[in-house]
Amino acid sequence: MPTPKTIDGDINRMKWNEIYGETLSYQSNSNAQIDLDAILGTWINSNQQTEWIKKFTITQQDDRLFINAYGADSPEDWGKVEVTTFVDNLGQTAFNAYYNLDGVEPLLAANMNKGLCVIAAFLKFKDGERTNFLCREFYYKLDQ
Repeated sequence: MPTPKTIDGDINRMKWNEIYGETLSYQSNSNAQIDLDAILGTWINSNQQTEWIKKFTITQQDDRLFINAYGADSPEDWGKVEVTTFVDNLGQTAFNAYYNLDGVEPLLAANMNKGLCVIAAFLKFKDGERTNFLCREFYYKLDQ
């Protein structure tokens, strides 16, 4: 964890908390429960001009969760893959998923933030002609 910066000889804790989400006071709780209701459902990209995931659904089958992502371009339906859930440093639900598509291998890392789902998609291109790319987009829940 980075050290708080000193400003004019004083630690500016308010600024630290704004930047780092008050992580100084959060203690990891091994008994924390993952709030599945927070991520289950259909999510729409707030950027209607996205080149990547325009929407996705998270569903539950028994004790497993799955994501089905829909891209802006081919392939439109990325298919259904299992997700792994986490609790982030603020106690919020997070997840990741891995796809293996024809030309690209997206690794999705997502977290909840103020009712939105933020996905960081790490895109590894198979042809070697394009530079690997990070895309971060925000999604709102359709069926709240």
